[in-house]
Amino acid sequence: MTNLLGLLRSMASSLRVWVVVGAFLPVTGHCTGVLILSSRAGGAYDEVIESIKTEVARSTELRVQYLSSATAIWKPNETPSLVVTVGVDAASAAMQGLDPNTPVLSVLIPRAAFDTLAAAKKEGRRPSGIYLDTPPHRQLELVRQLLPQARNVGVVLGNISSRDKDTLKSAARDRGLNLVSDLAQRDSELYPALRSVLSDSDVFLAVPDPVVINGSTAQNVLITAFRSQVPVIGFSANYVKAGALAAVYSTPRQIGLEAGQIIKAQQRSNNLPNAKYPRYFSVGVNASLMRTLGMPVADEQALEQRLLKAE
Repeated sequence: MTNLLGLLRSMASSLRVWVVVGAFLPVTGHCTGVLILSSRAGGAYDEVIESIKTEVARSTELRVQYLSSATAIWKPNETPSLVVTVGVDAASAAMQGLDPNTPVLSVLIPRAAFDTLAAAKKEGRRPSGIYLDTPPHRQLELVRQLLPQARNVGVVLGNISSRDKDTLKSAARDRGLNLVSDLAQRDSELYPALRSVLSDSDVFLAVPDPVVINGSTAQNVLITAFRSQVPVIGFSANYVKAGALAAVYSTPRQIGLEAGQIIKAQQRSNNLPNAKYPRYFSVGVNASLMRTLGMPVADEQALEQRLLKAE
């Protein structure tokens, strides 16, 4: 959850420009290999990069570069056959500084941030990417599989996530569920909206929106739901550890694996897919909370397989 929320909060500054400060390999010549441009080193960023390296192995030449804050638009010293950006800032730098004819695949980026950058893209560029977000239908399928008696699914939407309201409604309806939603456009509106939704819900769906779930509200949302005896379905492993009943999410390694597969396909065909939700995912459950609620502890791998079959 921390990675996704941090990236969402960085949207406001995602159009800042950056320069490269380091590279593992020198860049000479022109139009060769794949360049991975990372917003920073460490954590989820390096997990994605290592996963890409493992998947691509020796089939493609890879170079890795990192960014640091500065006031210049980033441009490579060569023209790579593909630029893979890791994180919001790297995606912003590449979309601003690269020639529109250079293919760009952006990963570890929330869909809302990707859409903002894509809307401001240079003419002629068709950006591709793997969103960090879990698709709404996957979260709702987890509700259906884990809580088959639930009918009313509550959700509080913020300014960013409100664009998913119709998608959520449709996905809920397809699974025999009813979406109970309210809107919170600012902090002062969150808890009135949350209490209203919880009063009519069997389960609460937490969505990645910086107004709804952030460092100040995440724990209080869980406490409020628990007091209302409404379990929470989250979107990250950390939120399960914090007290959500379960979550479906894609790990950095899973996103890197899929990115590596896309890189190999692009090197063969010179084509990139449209931006998409991640293909691979994991399910986490809160075993202690399930026992407290008198529920049998669900098997995470079995849940993953059932969700896969429903895709």
